[in-house]
Amino acid sequence: MRMTVTLQCSAATAAAADVAAGPCGLSLPEVPDLLERLRSEPVGGLSRLAACLDAPSCSLLMQCAVMLGLGPPGGRRSTFEAAVEVFGPQRTVDLFGVLTLVGQMQMLANRRDGAGGPCTSWASFWSHSLNRARVLAWLARRHGGETPDLALAFGLLCDSAVALMMLELQTPSYRVTLAEANLGHRPVTEVERGRHGTDHAEVAGRIAAGWGFDAGLARAVGHHHDDRALTPQQDERVRTLVALGLVADRMTVRPAARHRQHVEWQRGGTMALHVLGMSAQDYEDWLDEVNLHSVLNGRG
Repeated sequence: MRMTVTLQCSAATAAAADVAAGPCGLSLPEVPDLLERLRSEPVGGLSRLAACLDAPSCSLLMQCAVMLGLGPPGGRRSTFEAAVEVFGPQRTVDLFGVLTLVGQMQMLANRRDGAGGPCTSWASFWSHSLNRARVLAWLARRHGGETPDLALAFGLLCDSAVALMMLELQTPSYRVTLAEANLGHRPVTEVERGRHGTDHAEVAGRIAAGWGFDAGLARAVGHHHDDRALTPQQDERVRTLVALGLVADRMTVRPAARHRQHVEWQRGGTMALHVLGMSAQDYEDWLDEVNLHSVLNGRG
């Protein structure tokens, strides 16, 4: 079964949308038939269904394995079966789903290029998101509170709705919203909700839930800009992922820009470190390690 979901504004945000005179509903991407079939298939039948996967999808799965330090020797073929050996069936299917969703968002970004002129910021935006996801996976492995593949999925999903919003939210322009948010004077979700009645975290969280990803992962995606998600009352998985995400986001800010105002780090940075059991010195030590890994991997 294929399904289309429409995200509607809540009553609490309808007034803001009316003031902004912009759309307050978004058509969310459909769950692919293949993903639903992979999830319902017994383990013994996965190889048959996996034959439907294209080579780039299998290659991406193995790239994830390498990113997470789980990759096989270099000469091994990039097959779905090889990914299952590395991750296990469920984790492989979930990672395939995340990569499929990200691929759909990239296609939407390309449509935005054709619909409204070149989206020159998308390439650099996506490069930052991918680097942050890598750092999240590294932090999870270093910290041990969550599995690296779940942290990688979280990092890839957090900003997955941006391309969709860029395509559909034209009045007012979501590109202008991003430009205002990037000034750093107010949290990005506050700017988004003031102009559109929703924000990219809420939309991404709804997509993640609708696509059947882990419930804690979906909630963490939906609240990754909310420092209230770091309080002890929250689910431990949500707290840990949001804390890792905030630390990773801060770590991937370019060194030359670290002196600038970072509202969310000012609000939640201390709480995030507390959730992870890290001191300020631990943060600096890990930042040094992250920078070293980036240089060694050609991203310095």
